[in-house]
Order: sequence, then C-alpha cells, then structure tokens
Amino acid sequence: MNQREFFNRLAPIWDQITKHDEGKINKILNLIDIKENLNILDVGCGTGILESFLLKYNPKSITAVDISEKMIEVAKSKYQNPKIIFLAQDIMEHKGIYDLIIIYSAYPHFYDKEALIKHLSNMLTNGGKLVVAHSDSREKINSVHSRHEEVKEDRLPPAIETANLFSKYLYVDLLVDNEEIYIVSGRK
Repeated sequence: MNQREFFNRLAPIWDQITKHDEGKINKILNLIDIKENLNILDVGCGTGILESFLLKYNPKSITAVDISEKMIEVAKSKYQNPKIIFLAQDIMEHKGIYDLIIIYSAYPHFYDKEALIKHLSNMLTNGGKLVVAHSDSREKINSVHSRHEEVKEDRLPPAIETANLFSKYLYVDLLVDNEEIYIVSGRK
C-alpha cells in the first residue's frame, strides 16, 4: 500500500483518530508571525485541520494541497469559504507563488526532503516564508509512526537537519525542537 492509498483509506476516520492541540497550533502560528492578506499554501493539508486557524489571519487566499483525494473530499466538506482552494495533487507538480508555505504535520511523509524544500522555496515571494511545524515532539511523532507498517519509515528528522536543508535556499529565522512542538521556519 502506497501513501496515497494509506491516507485515502484513513480519510473518513482521520479526524476521529488524530488529535490536534488547538493551543499548540495557535502557539506555532503566533511564533511564525503570520501577517494579514497573504497568499498561503498548506502542503499536505489532510482533512483541512489548519484552515480554520489560518482564516483568523485574514489571508488573501489559502491553497490547500494533499496527495490523498479522499482527504481533500473530507476537507472540502468542512469549508465553503471562497478564499480556500483544495487540490488533490502531488505537491512536486504544483506551481504557484505564495507569501507563506506551511507544512503542518506532514513533513515526515516526504521522502526527498531536499527536493521538496528546493521546490517550495522557488514558489516563495521575496520575503516569503516556508515553515515546517508539528504540534507534538519529534520523539512522539516518530514513536507513533514506528507502530504503523505503512508509515514506519516516515521519520521527522532533528530540526537542525531540517534547518540545514533550509539554509541552502532560505534564511532560517526560527528553530524549535522540544518536548512540545517542532518548528523550522525560513525566509526567502
């Protein structure tokens, strides 16, 4: 079973089996200092967890992309906001220009992380920001993944490794890797 099949299978129950701490999500978004009126790309959006939080920042637009068609179906059923566009697409095939690109709770599922960072950094406006964030610790995420055959190899690397990849294409402006959250942010 590939990743698309795995996430398509889990999409109908995803919101019941995964829990996201709203306080931690708000903390992450505050730390990355989101401004109003941005064009935002949500990479690996899943069932649209982040969209309700991003809408509070009055974005110009949110493009939410996921490889799983079923995850996108669930996400679309939750939102009727004209600012949000949901796309079932491989992010490596996506093109666009964004002020903020965020990968929330999806980064371990990308195998060629450097190719991903390079591709996404090319879609940033000057001064735009790329963020990888998780509302759990690296240890917890890796522990959860290790218990599931389909994602056991999907590891979240130490933030310093992610920051080193970022630094090839962006200026790293935030790095947090503790028992509560994980954030790497870079600016173009």
